[in-house]
Amino acid sequence: MGYFEGLANANFKKDKAGNTVFFPWGALGRGKILPNEQMETKIRGFVGRYYKISLPTIICVSVIVGWAWSFLLIPIFGAWFHFGSKSLTSGCPDSEEKLTLKEGYVNSAASHKKSTLWLLFIASIMFVLGGVFIASTAKSSGEILLGWSSIVFFGACGVAIGFMLKVKHRA
Repeated sequence: MGYFEGLANANFKKDKAGNTVFFPWGALGRGKILPNEQMETKIRGFVGRYYKISLPTIICVSVIVGWAWSFLLIPIFGAWFHFGSKSLTSGCPDSEEKLTLKEGYVNSAASHKKSTLWLLFIASIMFVLGGVFIASTAKSSGEILLGWSSIVFFGACGVAIGFMLKVKHRA
């Protein structure tokens, strides 16, 4: 299973009856009970495509044009995901199950290779250190904001990935 499929796996879980439940907004939203494997495959494909297109596009725009411009893409990709997942799950009943943040990370960890998680963890640490360097040598408030944004964002990523490594190590 690839990286993007591993990300997508965080949005799915089995309920007590053994049904697959899709949580479009992860722990923040309500789940939809999927009636069969074909529907699950179709939705997993959509979520995987969404990640394969949106994440690299946002990263490239951030690098080429500037990170502030990438924020303009978030509502566009959010609308695409909202309407796409809504149309795919129309007619699917709501689930009473909830998805916790921990369950999402455990599901994602199960789908990622340990080496991939280590690479992401090390990259997160490097970006945090880069943020510390930028913030400590900043000559403008924009540079300070960039440094602290990097520290906070990649610090949170590092904590999440560290948790997934812990889960993977126990398995």
